[in-house]
Amino acid sequence: MLKLFLMRFSIKNIDNVNLLNILHVLNDGFIVSLPLLLPFIKEDLHLDLIQIGFLGSVLNLLGIFLALPAGIIATKLGGLRSLTWAIGLYSLGFIATSISPNYWFVVIAFLIAGTGFGIFHPIAFASVAKWAQKERLGKAMGNFTAIGDLGRVGVSAGVTFFASYIGWRLTSGIYGAVALGIFALLITFSQKDNVKVKQSDEKSVSLLYFLKHKSFLTVSLTGFLDSFASSSLFVFIPFLLLSKGVNPAILGTFTGFFFIGNFLGKSLLGRFVDKFGNTKVFITAEFFMAVNIILFALSQNWIAIIIIAVILGALTKGTVPVIQTMLAEATEKEHSYEKVFALNSLIVGIATASAPLIFGIIANKFGVIHVFSVSACFALLAIITAIIARRTFDSKSKKL
Repeated sequence: MLKLFLMRFSIKNIDNVNLLNILHVLNDGFIVSLPLLLPFIKEDLHLDLIQIGFLGSVLNLLGIFLALPAGIIATKLGGLRSLTWAIGLYSLGFIATSISPNYWFVVIAFLIAGTGFGIFHPIAFASVAKWAQKERLGKAMGNFTAIGDLGRVGVSAGVTFFASYIGWRLTSGIYGAVALGIFALLITFSQKDNVKVKQSDEKSVSLLYFLKHKSFLTVSLTGFLDSFASSSLFVFIPFLLLSKGVNPAILGTFTGFFFIGNFLGKSLLGRFVDKFGNTKVFITAEFFMAVNIILFALSQNWIAIIIIAVILGALTKGTVPVIQTMLAEATEKEHSYEKVFALNSLIVGIATASAPLIFGIIANKFGVIHVFSVSACFALLAIITAIIARRTFDSKSKKL
């Protein structure tokens, strides 16, 4: 009876898009859950904040180093199979964390988990670009990016609760065991499934080719500037609110509205792309993002701050699926999405990793409000590169 149920649950009965969405919910949920254990690990293993910061950096920096290998792995194994093995890696990372006797063992455990997390998004975005219909790519990218937020809320919701009552080790072990069970289920019942991406239409295009590809480079630069402008704002929002006299106890309420905006922005802007075009949507969103960044920094009314927080959350993360559609359009003739999204993840990852440090220096020297001024300037610069990218698209189309 159990075997019959599992066979019916086989991924043969789930189409590729839905399976990819399920994997995204799991990935984003688990990647948020692991850092939530750090306060408990710090207390138990007597770590300092520098060590805690390093552990957080391990998870983020691996995404940069693994971006290019992710594209190669996806080409060899296929998108879904690669993402399934990613689950296996971060499940082992959770289990290793649960038995860590000291700090360096935790570092190794985070490296294992970070390897699984690091390869996910480049492969996943490439898969969406391959499978989605061109006229519905914006909606597909929007839905895909938004659904990951469900995992961030749902999967991670209980981790601190359980850690408080049964301990972080047992909690980490349970999360790891659940992920390992999902991995075993998927890998067992996907053996006969055609999960590899068909390579018949692939051209042999090297990574160096895209370093000379004007459309790719201008879109990647646009994504770099957009990420630099928006990816680190959430880190500094609490400090800005504290400078305005907001009670520390209700900081979570304000940041919660920012997350609500994230989900709405990804869903809506992706749909707007299909109707109005990605460049128009991006330029409009980026302009209003710059305006709302300034308004957020200057506003003193708490009702206005909440409203702006939702709008700002929508615009800062809503541009993610828009950028992905621009990237797919810029390189659709090459049919090498795994390499395209891998290299772009490397470029954007550099912005994501460097922005917090640079903004931290600015905040420390000039005040936190200047972080938002600089961020708005980078958003406006992204508009300029987006316009250049569109002109590159159009000139390339005329030649064809």
